[in-house]
Amino acid sequence: MSPRAVDVEQVRRAAGAVLAAVAADPRYARTSHLQVRVGPEVVVDEHLRGPDRADVFSVTKTVLALTLAVAARQGRLPPLDEPVAAVLPALRGTPAATHTWVHLLTMTRGAETGGAWDVDEVTALPGGQVAHLARAPQRTPPGAVFAYDNGAAHLLRAAAGAVLGEPVATYTARELLAPLGIATPDWARDPDGVPFGYGHLRLSADDLGRLGRLLLAGGRVAGRPLLDPAFLAAMTTPHTRGGAPEERPYGYQVWLDDGMLLAGGWAGQHLLVVPGADAVVVTTGDAGFDPGPPPTDAMPPDWQPALALVRAHLLPVLRGTR
Repeated sequence: MSPRAVDVEQVRRAAGAVLAAVAADPRYARTSHLQVRVGPEVVVDEHLRGPDRADVFSVTKTVLALTLAVAARQGRLPPLDEPVAAVLPALRGTPAATHTWVHLLTMTRGAETGGAWDVDEVTALPGGQVAHLARAPQRTPPGAVFAYDNGAAHLLRAAAGAVLGEPVATYTARELLAPLGIATPDWARDPDGVPFGYGHLRLSADDLGRLGRLLLAGGRVAGRPLLDPAFLAAMTTPHTRGGAPEERPYGYQVWLDDGMLLAGGWAGQHLLVVPGADAVVVTTGDAGFDPGPPPTDAMPPDWQPALALVRAHLLPVLRGTR
């Protein structure tokens, strides 16, 4: 089905309503950037505060999945129903020994994610974070239940490094980002040198918009495939009904939102892909985050993501319901 025609001036007016609401309501005060693309054109691009490139938090997970989609096209991934322990010896003999690539991609490994395995507790460890995550107790059978899982993303990142045979940050920059015109980003690492799979990749709103265009193009750049079509199809298919924090169905490290794709991160980082309008909407937030330990931030206690305003003002225009 072809995308519907979109009135760009209506889009700009709706974006103006979003920006006016951000300015008027202190709950949105840490909103950093709003970008809207319709087709290849950037029709709204407003930077409000903070650095141009900043931590996109859990949007990192979606970027990691896109990296794996490139690796799949190059024939560098094992079958995704194989246990990750086949390439990560640290998982052998642990509760994670039977967890497959699909379990990690879909956040259905069923392991404990609280207490000693909460992301802040794990990040504070002086080393051995991958091995620690592998020891998380099993709570539900693998593949049975979705539970939002930062640890799964970090294990996935470690497994990716094992099969690629080079730093994932280097591979991502060269094979995924450079073809899109995105400069090499900073990607924070754990004490053992493993870039965090669940967050702390630094990208700009424009970088995220380019990734959104890649998804709209079916993983192709200048007519040539960059992403593996089968991997991308599985990535953008709901595997579970999902749950918190976005309360949407979940694919491979991405939320599926009524025909749209949503990559979401803490403090208002959102990439929304709207195929029906050939559009991409990006919001970012300036969290003032310091990983510590202990981690600190500048977010007000009642903060809200600008995505709520996008849903109220922009989406009705893009989807033709207003």
